[in-house]
Amino acid sequence: MYQIHNNNILRLLSNYEEQEHQIDILLSTYNGEEYLPELLHSIATQSFKNWRLIIRDDGSMDTTIDIIHDYVSQYHEKIIFINEHGHQLGPSQSFAALLRYSTASYIMFCDQDDVWLENKVEITFNKMRSLEKEYPNQPLLVHTNLMVVDKNLHIISDSFWKYQMLNPEFSCLRTLLLQNIVTGCTMMLNKRLKEKALPIPQQAIMHDWWFALAASVYGHISHIEEAPILYRQHGDNNVGAKKYLHKMLLSSYEGAKQSIEATIKQGQWFYERYKTELSDENQLILTRFIELLQKNKIARLLDIFQMRFRKHGILRNIGFFVSMFLIKKSDMKRKL
Repeated sequence: MYQIHNNNILRLLSNYEEQEHQIDILLSTYNGEEYLPELLHSIATQSFKNWRLIIRDDGSMDTTIDIIHDYVSQYHEKIIFINEHGHQLGPSQSFAALLRYSTASYIMFCDQDDVWLENKVEITFNKMRSLEKEYPNQPLLVHTNLMVVDKNLHIISDSFWKYQMLNPEFSCLRTLLLQNIVTGCTMMLNKRLKEKALPIPQQAIMHDWWFALAASVYGHISHIEEAPILYRQHGDNNVGAKKYLHKMLLSSYEGAKQSIEATIKQGQWFYERYKTELSDENQLILTRFIELLQKNKIARLLDIFQMRFRKHGILRNIGFFVSMFLIKKSDMKRKL
């Protein structure tokens, strides 16, 4: 068994740190037997070869671990299995745990049910290197578009951004506080961003959202229009890609309320973590955002318009404004 206390794994972890331009790909699995082999094969056949795949299982009860061991035996110098014996953390904290084992200069994340096109790592890395020349020694994040496919990999949409009515150009703090546009399985971050953003708090909605917030404040976010990943939708996705209009029509007031409260709680934790080093402008943006629900409805809406807190798309913003008008004043304080 290839477990974290195995001396061979410790050797691989330490040796890899010495390589140049290395990339760690982090994978958290959970009952992924149906689609996992396709993902692992698509990573193993990448055109860019200087990668290492670190896998942590989050308590699978199917044959996922057997599949992982099969691939570890084939690619024992490239794939490392962190076996924590079924200890469940949930998606965000499972990736946070994986980050503790990463020693590479660059980090990517992947989901167990997707398929990577063979140039995915290469084009993302090339964009990152170009961005580093423009912004040396800064925390950086690169993410790509996705092709939305069904469970049999038939294309539903050749652009996730168009399908969801998202504009990746709008990646400033004001927008990211309300809505994440960075999909974790498409992104690469450099070591400086990792060091700036860790540890990821339990209150972070998802790891990719937390990294996007940190990059928007302390570094730069860049995107690639190309879609080098098949983003599989099969009904059991942890985070799915419902079509924009369909998703808006099905959203409920209670769901909208919970979502807004979760984003404000995440914003509170971000503010508490970084408040002593934030610019005056970002201090103002964050404090006004996390105090929204503590104000009466009129003052709340005035703040939203004055601070230009927006989501992507007209329907999303209408839903947001209506929800913010309907939600009663909250006693939610910054008690962390």
